Amino acid sequence: MADVSSSAVAAPDPAQKRRLTLGVVVFIAGWVIGLALIPLVNRSGMTDALKATLSGVLLLVVPKVFLLIAVAIMGKPGFAYLKSLVGAYFRRFAPPATVSAARYRIGLILLITPIVLSSLGDYLSLYLIPLRQEYPYLIAMAGDLLILAGLFVLGGDFWDKLRSLFVHEAKAVFPSK
Repeated sequence: MADVSSSAVAAPDPAQKRRLTLGVVVFIAGWVIGLALIPLVNRSGMTDALKATLSGVLLLVVPKVFLLIAVAIMGKPGFAYLKSLVGAYFRRFAPPATVSAARYRIGLILLITPIVLSSLGDYLSLYLIPLRQEYPYLIAMAGDLLILAGLFVLGGDFWDKLRSLFVHEAKAVFPSK
């Protein structure tokens, strides 16, 4: 069977368009049902552990099940068409493949600084970072946001470098000077 690339996906015919619309409705319904039931579970008289479990299932499992149902309804051509539309929209927000040396250095600083500070934080927090004792969650979220910002500033080539850490056969290739 030929691979369906995002650039070669044709617009659906009327029957396929109905299946595509129904699939999107089912997918959205899965999220709405999952998110709408969480407050009901939290107001119930169940134990906290059961509430947490059910809330997690409603947030993580129910939308995935509805996604599988939606994909089954749409079929492979409908799902490929929808994926090409969504991919085209989000592709403009993707980081560029290559970045300048200055941007790369700034990205590395944004990425590494929170990691180093969180590693040293327990040792230095009393003297250098007094806010860490008062607002630990705020400091943690700020560090996480800096890491995410650093990953986007570093560009697409860095994502490939990061991915290569998890590929056993990957080899580092250093440019010649």
